[in-house]
Parts: sequence; structure tokens; C-alpha cells
Amino acid sequence: MEASWKTTNSSFPPLDSLAGASGLLFLDVTTLPHGDELVSIIGVDYTRLKTSDGGDLYLTQFGVPFRDQLTPENWYAPEWFEARRVRLAGTSAIYRVPTRAVRGSSLDLVVRFSRVGHEVPRDPRDPNENIWAEFNSPFEEFALLMALRSTRAGNPHRFILTKKPLAIYSPARLLQEWQTGRSASRIELKRLQHPEANIDMRHQYILLYGWIKGLNAVQAAQALTMTYSSAVQFQNDATARAIRDLAQHGFRMADIKPEHIVLRIRPDGSLLRWPDGSLIYALVDYELLERIPEPVSGS
Repeated sequence: MEASWKTTNSSFPPLDSLAGASGLLFLDVTTLPHGDELVSIIGVDYTRLKTSDGGDLYLTQFGVPFRDQLTPENWYAPEWFEARRVRLAGTSAIYRVPTRAVRGSSLDLVVRFSRVGHEVPRDPRDPNENIWAEFNSPFEEFALLMALRSTRAGNPHRFILTKKPLAIYSPARLLQEWQTGRSASRIELKRLQHPEANIDMRHQYILLYGWIKGLNAVQAAQALTMTYSSAVQFQNDATARAIRDLAQHGFRMADIKPEHIVLRIRPDGSLLRWPDGSLIYALVDYELLERIPEPVSGS
């Protein structure tokens, strides 16, 4: 269910997770290339390097082996990115794009522009639903995702599969405040919550993930030619299952929906399942992922 790093590889890669209580595989500072720097932000270790445009690229443990593919000139150069990007469904600016091949290897990336500081769109049918929700900063998002990936909830087959967080790129070019769509008060709150992230009002932040092969729950229902009522039930069940699994791990996602649940269909037309018969799925889109708050004890 995890992303396949070579675009030509169609086999199912092994199901993996992160080691350690914090969900991190720590980076070795002694092996850093000259000019790179090891930084820790909200509990996640990154290799930070200056890009050719003067920006900053923060590589996670997953991104370090693909350092060259993830440098902006190999996926974000205008003549490459604009010609090859495919806009993905959703309200955010999110794309699928391959990197240039480096030493014969390329990656399929999910590239998403952070909406930190933006107002979360509300459902007009229920404008008070999830009124507490705020978009994560890019570093919050990676920290929460790393923590989620490391949990087991007491069952080795119940860790939640996700996209691999590879890198965060912040271009050098500053935007005018009016261009960002951000609220200054929301950005200031993020800065107070996590000063080490040093979120800047005028900087863009672009999150890079590995692409996951599969179909979301809506597409899977269509591919399996379900009737309308069966498809609705299937999508509702898959979403309810993901909500329960998240809650067991101590997390919730304000905007969870069938499009955020990625499944795989086997060559025989059946869905990929765990040995106990339950569906294997991956959860995508972590802008509104958060820990479930601890209950407030009575006085």
C-alpha cells in the first residue's frame, strides 16, 4: 500500500512502519553532505539544505535517499512541473508529478501547497461542524503523521498505512501578504505554538509525499460496478472504519471522507485484505489531522 518509488514498478511493496516510540528513524549527522544541516522541528529530524534558488529543503528520513530527485530543479522547474503535473481532486492545490530520473530512478510525487493560516472551508449545510479545525502547518502535519505511523493500538495488523512524508520545500521568493490568503492572527498562533518551526507569513511551503497506487473508496466502488446503494454503503463503511481506527490510535481528521481512503484491487477483482478479512487501506490528506484532545477532568 505504500508508495512505489520507481514509476515503472507495479508490484505491491512491503507494508512497513517506523521504528521507535516517536515514530522516527534518526538521521546520522556524521554522514551529512557538506553544507547540509541536521535540524529537529516538533520532534522530527530533518536534513536541511539550501536549494539552488536560495530556498530551503527539509528532507525526512524517507526523503534523504532520494535527495537528488527531490531538489526543486528535478521536479519544480517550470518547464517540467507545468508540463507534467496532474491536478488531483480536492479543494487544495495538490498535484501528482514525476521527478526527473536521476541515476535511472525517478519518483512519483504528491505535491501539495500548504494552506496554513487559511480559513478552513465549512460545509454550508452545517457551518458549525468542526468549527475548531485549523489547517496544520507543514511541520505540524509531518510530526502528526510520523506519530500516527508509529502507533499500533495493541494490534500488529492495525497500524494505519499512509503516504510517506518525504520533504518540505520553502522557495526563497517571498509573496506579498495579500497574495498568501493567510490570516496574520492564525500564523501568529502557529508561531506561538511551535516557535521552532518559524512559520513565515510570506513564505510558501510545499509538502512532498510519495504517491500511493490504488483507488479511493469512490473509485473502487465504481471499478467493482457496485449498485448505487451498495456503493454508498461501502463508502460509508470504509469511512466509519477509518474514523474508528484513527480514534483507537488517538487521532481524528475533521474532513475525512471516502476520497481519503485508498484501496487496492487484486488481479482477480477482489479487494486487498488483512488475514482476518478486513480491508487494507491507506489514509491520505493530513491537513486537518490532529490528536484527540485529552478529556478535561472535573474539578
